[in-house]
Amino acid sequence: MSWPVQIIPPGDKIPSIKWKRWFYFFICFLMVMIVAWGSVKIIAPAEEHNFSKTFTMLFFIWLFVYSVILSIRTYYYGVCLSAYEAREQEAMLTRQGWTEWASRKFYVPAYKLFLPSVISQSDIATSHFVEIYSEQQLKLRGHNGDAYTEEQLIYELLASVRAQLINLKKTCVFDVIFTYGSGYATFSTFKECWTAIGFSDDCLGNCFYWNDILEPEFDSLSNIEAGRVSIIISANIESIERYCSDSTEFASILLVAHREILAKNESGGVALRTMACDKDSMKQEVIQMMTYQPDVFKSSKVLFSNMSVNDALDVSEVLRTLSLSMDIKWEYETQHLNLILGKLSDTHFWLVFALALFISETNNEPVLIVASVGDDYVFNVIGPFDNSREL
Repeated sequence: MSWPVQIIPPGDKIPSIKWKRWFYFFICFLMVMIVAWGSVKIIAPAEEHNFSKTFTMLFFIWLFVYSVILSIRTYYYGVCLSAYEAREQEAMLTRQGWTEWASRKFYVPAYKLFLPSVISQSDIATSHFVEIYSEQQLKLRGHNGDAYTEEQLIYELLASVRAQLINLKKTCVFDVIFTYGSGYATFSTFKECWTAIGFSDDCLGNCFYWNDILEPEFDSLSNIEAGRVSIIISANIESIERYCSDSTEFASILLVAHREILAKNESGGVALRTMACDKDSMKQEVIQMMTYQPDVFKSSKVLFSNMSVNDALDVSEVLRTLSLSMDIKWEYETQHLNLILGKLSDTHFWLVFALALFISETNNEPVLIVASVGDDYVFNVIGPFDNSREL
C-alpha cells in the first residue's frame, strides 16, 4: 500500500518588476520630449506658444497613461506574489504534516530473538566474518538439542522478557499478537505459559492473528494507548501452523508500548512508519520515503531480506542514485541476510525485524530493513532510543 503523500514541486517564481527598465523608459521619453521641444523652438520660434500647449497636453496624457500602466503592473505583481506566498506556505505546512505522519514511531522496550546455534547475532551486528548458509534450512533446537514444542517456545520467549513484563504489568493490559496460526489453541497455549511464569489472565486483553505484513497493522502499533502493551510472537518451527519446512527456523517476541509508560532510564528500540510498495513502482515510492522520512539517511546499515543478490543490488543502486540526486551524502553498509541466515521467506520479516533491533542497539545507530514480502518491498527504519538520544 503506497503512502498517501505526494512530491510537491516548487512553484514557478513570480517575475519581479524591472524598475530600472521602467525608469529608463520614463527618462527616454522625457528626453525625447525635451529634444522635440528644443527643435520646435529652433525651427519655428513663432509657433512656440501653440506647440507648448500641445506638448504640455501630450506630456500629461502620457504621464497619466504611464502611471496607470505602472499601477496595474504593480497591483498584478502584488496579487501574484501574495498567491505565490500563500501557495508556498500551504505547501510547507503540507510537507510538515506529511513528514510528521511519515515519522510516526512505535517503541519496543524489550525483545528477544531465538536463532539456530550456528548463527551469531553479535558477529552479524559487528560485521565480523560469518559463515555462509545461502539456501540452507537451519534448525532451531533447545538446550538439550531437541526440537521445540510450541508450548516450550512460548514459555521461553515469555521468560526472556519476564522482568519487563513485571514492570509493565503494574499499569498496563497486554494484547497478544501472533504472526502465525489462526486458531484458539495457540492463544490457549499462550495463557498456560502466561500462568506458568507467574501472571494471571486478568491483565490479558485481546488476541490477534497477523497473517500479512500490512501498513495498517503497524499504524495500530504507532497509535497504541498508554495503558496497553502489545506482545508480538513470531516463529517458524515444526510444531506450529504455517510452518515453512524448507526455510530457517526462528522465534521472536516483541513488546510494544507507549513511550509515556516507560521508565525514565529505560531504553530499547524504535521503529518508524513502515512503507510497503509494489516492486515495479519502488523507485517513485522510495523518493517519497526519502522526502518525508529523512531519518532514513541516518541509517548506517541496509539489511536485505528474502531477496536475490541481483534484486538487492538493484535496490541498493536505486538508494544510492536517489540520495545523490537529492544532494545528500549517505554512507551505509549493506548486509544480504539470505547469505548468512539461510533460506528466508515472507515469514522471516519478523526475524529480520528483531535482528535489526539488536543491530541498532549494539551499534547505537539506526538501520534500514528492505524485505521482499509477497509482491511488495517493505522498507522500515529501526533505531535505538533512550532519554537523551532519540532517532
